[in-house]
Amino acid sequence: MRRPRQVIFARRAVGSIVAAATVAVAAACAPGSADQLTEALDTQGKDIARWALPLDPYLLSDLQLTKAAYAEAIVINDCLADKGIDDPVPYVDIDAAYGSNVTVRKWFDLKIAQTYGYHDPSQQRPAGLKAWDDFQHQASTPSEDEAFLACRDDPATDSPGYSNTLMNFTSGLAAAAYSGASKDPAVLESAAAWYDCMADVGIEDLPPTPIEMPTESVRQRLGLGGSIDGPITEPTAEEIDLATADAKCRDSSRFTESFYDALWTRESSMLEDNEAALVDAGAEIEKMTTKIDEIIAESRAG
Repeated sequence: MRRPRQVIFARRAVGSIVAAATVAVAAACAPGSADQLTEALDTQGKDIARWALPLDPYLLSDLQLTKAAYAEAIVINDCLADKGIDDPVPYVDIDAAYGSNVTVRKWFDLKIAQTYGYHDPSQQRPAGLKAWDDFQHQASTPSEDEAFLACRDDPATDSPGYSNTLMNFTSGLAAAAYSGASKDPAVLESAAAWYDCMADVGIEDLPPTPIEMPTESVRQRLGLGGSIDGPITEPTAEEIDLATADAKCRDSSRFTESFYDALWTRESSMLEDNEAALVDAGAEIEKMTTKIDEIIAESRAG
């Protein structure tokens, strides 16, 4: 029985419905020194429109994860060829595909609401990645899967990738800051104002905070949910209208502003409290990113 390669292929990029706040979209180069880390604490760097936050340089992006998976496929492809499986990785210029459309994290705002509703913008993959996405989705046989796993797990295969330990550490700090910010008194006060603003919209299980949107009843009504690997659906007019009302209430209640300020404060503290570990994390990210870029570049030269 044939199945999509991506079921067995080690995809590391993650996406989902825009549920509460942030969409990790991209992070460029990571700071590798204490001086650079100190610069991240400069409050002049606050930019609510871009949703710029202190921990951004230490969070892996969809761009980085896509390139990591692509480089892994290149490395494993040589091993597969030795096993008689001729299925070359398609040429894709990933950097060009993303272009300048690279930010760090995005907040569910009016622009996103009016364009995507509650759908995750990151599910709309750059058109330039189609050949790579098709490669991942094409079917493979059990014997091909077995060969892939053998090559992937072969100690002689120097397959690139960011460590789970690194990803869990940095994302854990961001999650802790997010959780703390959601309980901030100013955030709770603005959430109550958001609730009053949304009272007449017609959501039977309207939550006390926009962080919990869209609720289960909204998901069912709008047909949201499903696997990221499932078909990408377009938002309906009803979804756009509801999401737009939600975003406008977040702004008028000052929830967006208060949450951003609370999150910035907590992430700044995370930087100060974990300075040495984050300098190491930044160096590890930079080292692996360089290795991945070199693998891709060498495959072009060869």
